[in-house]
Amino acid sequence: MSPETEKAHDAVVIGPASREQSISIKTILKITLPVILSMFSLNLMVFVDRAFVSMYDLGQFAAVVPAGNVGTALSSIFIGIVGFGSTLIAQYYGAGKYPKCASSMWQSVYLSIFFSVVLLLVSPLAVNIFDWMGHTGELLAYEKQFFFLIMVSSCVQVFITAFSGLFRGVASTTVIMMVGILSNIFNVLFDWLLIFGKLGFPELGGIWGSGLAIIGSSVLAVIVYMILLARRVVQAKYEISAQMKWDGALLRKLLHFGFPAGIQAFLGTGYFSLLLLIIGKTGEFPLSASNIAFTIEGVSIFPIWGLGAAIAIIAGQEKGAGRLDNVRRAAKLGLGIGLVFNVLIIFIFNLFPQALISIFGGGKDQETFLKLMAVTVPLVRLTSLWIVFDTMQIIIGNVLRAVGDTMFMMVIYIVVPILFYIVIPYLFSVVWGLSLIWIWIALVVYSMVMLLLVSVRFLGGKWKRIEVI
Repeated sequence: MSPETEKAHDAVVIGPASREQSISIKTILKITLPVILSMFSLNLMVFVDRAFVSMYDLGQFAAVVPAGNVGTALSSIFIGIVGFGSTLIAQYYGAGKYPKCASSMWQSVYLSIFFSVVLLLVSPLAVNIFDWMGHTGELLAYEKQFFFLIMVSSCVQVFITAFSGLFRGVASTTVIMMVGILSNIFNVLFDWLLIFGKLGFPELGGIWGSGLAIIGSSVLAVIVYMILLARRVVQAKYEISAQMKWDGALLRKLLHFGFPAGIQAFLGTGYFSLLLLIIGKTGEFPLSASNIAFTIEGVSIFPIWGLGAAIAIIAGQEKGAGRLDNVRRAAKLGLGIGLVFNVLIIFIFNLFPQALISIFGGGKDQETFLKLMAVTVPLVRLTSLWIVFDTMQIIIGNVLRAVGDTMFMMVIYIVVPILFYIVIPYLFSVVWGLSLIWIWIALVVYSMVMLLLVSVRFLGGKWKRIEVI
């Protein structure tokens, strides 16, 4: 390996040597593109995973999305707290305090151990939510099975969040991309092998095949991250082994800023899970239509979450370095990149909705699937409008979290979704029996309200006075 190649390779693993004084499109894209590809890989995997389950059995498919989202909602509060470690790391990196980056990662790991035990202990009680929502029969049995599998995988995901935090915070997003793609390929392969019983593997069906594939791929990601952290070049720069000690002050800082971030993550997924459960009360057919529309939406919006995460990395580093003008510039450029991507989404969702929906097949019951497609097409088209406003509020919101304004973000995520994710959908679908399209209109309005709130907050400039490190 030539000196130039070795230097470039080390930069991928340990992060860039320094941050330029000004933020450019090139700077953003260098960090953003691997994150977008990583998130796209994740959501393509989720898309294929759910498509495989729907091809195997529509009844199991109807259970996978609500059960998966309830499990994700429960674990997201802990993942959100641990995930704030990457924000601490970004700010310490911007300030040039490299050993503090490693110390922040280890505090996240210690929290992960505790949080994993908590998740396993509360699972037997939390699974009763499907009974409380009135689900019965095979749907209820499938939901409970998949929920327990997701909870096990979530315990592993907490550690992935902790170990990957160092690479995310120092902007080594190519590492995250490579580990993510490897893990997702493994997941899809074992989905195919275990769901359908290919190449001599047992046919476990949609629930167990999908769940075990997720757990296996998550364990693989943890192992790869630990190997990368043990590399000599990483040890030398960040003093990984020397910083393993418990740091009470840093742990309290992580909890102080991370807890509101965790609550926000919990509420975001929690309200969405309740929305699916409310729709589920109207029957399996509307729930399947919603699952298809939300899955298609997920493939498009998660790259935007990836862009927002990348902009947050830059904002955190620039805030740690004291370059506040660059935080604002990063947000503006991020919005521009996101809106360009939205143009493509609008084009595809409005011209080819049937092609997107047809991927979910429907097995042998094609007559039912054609009726399902007729209901889902207008939902997909409305989703393209919803994504535009969601893109802008995701990017601005991520910047606010990166600079430490987590309390504000928590408050608006507590208050606003109650109306748009619970009250209005319940009235529309359960009380008044209106079509699903009215719930989608409410979601468009919700994204507009959230965009207004985060924009006013960011432009007000209070975030400039928040001190994290």
